[in-house]
Amino acid sequence: MSTKRLKLEFVRIVRARGGGPLRTVIQAVLKIPTGEFPSLKAGIALPWEGITERHFVWVCEADWNVRSFMTQPMRMEFHMSDGSILYYFPDVERDLADTAIEIIEIKKREAEARRDPYYEYKLRLARRVCALRGWRFRILTAEKYLAEGHRLANARLIRIDRFTTVSAEDYIRLGEAFRSTDGTLTWGEVVAALSRTNDEWSPNGLARLRALIVRRHVRVDIDRRIKQQTPVVLTENAAIRLSK
Repeated sequence: MSTKRLKLEFVRIVRARGGGPLRTVIQAVLKIPTGEFPSLKAGIALPWEGITERHFVWVCEADWNVRSFMTQPMRMEFHMSDGSILYYFPDVERDLADTAIEIIEIKKREAEARRDPYYEYKLRLARRVCALRGWRFRILTAEKYLAEGHRLANARLIRIDRFTTVSAEDYIRLGEAFRSTDGTLTWGEVVAALSRTNDEWSPNGLARLRALIVRRHVRVDIDRRIKQQTPVVLTENAAIRLSK
């Protein structure tokens, strides 16, 4: 299909009723790994297509800068000047800490976004639409974004404990630990406070800390290697809850 003389007349954005993913994954019709990720942050099981997308979902779950996110969030319908309609399904929509909305296309390698002129044209249209709506549009690749630093390795471990129960006692202990600080403790100190036994290597304290990261009550830099001296920052919402 030639796109040289086509002009975009208008765009229709379609979302699922109830705000969930617009389409789910049907294993039988795909030749790539697929599945669902029960996300605590999103409050719903999110479909993923391909290992790269699954890994990106893990990063979104662990990244403090992501307030909420959705896979398969919408369908963009580009109504063209010749009467045709082009369809585009973004991979992920993210609501970020700075209140920005980000639309993400995920690829394994950069070359994939240029493999087909027709597909590349739809991406250009999507970028234009996002700019008009004040959204960010990004193409992220596994060979760069997921391979940088320790981002994926940290996210893989943090997401394991996302559903760990955090009780009122844990919040009290957390508050007491942070009360005499400027809002920052080390990783080991927070684990010890949440361990209930003052053990900075406690598996239970570690699990509670990871759960608090997903809940965005504390913040760590997941792009860096996490060590016992890694800074852990109490977030504003948690500080209010603790009456700090």
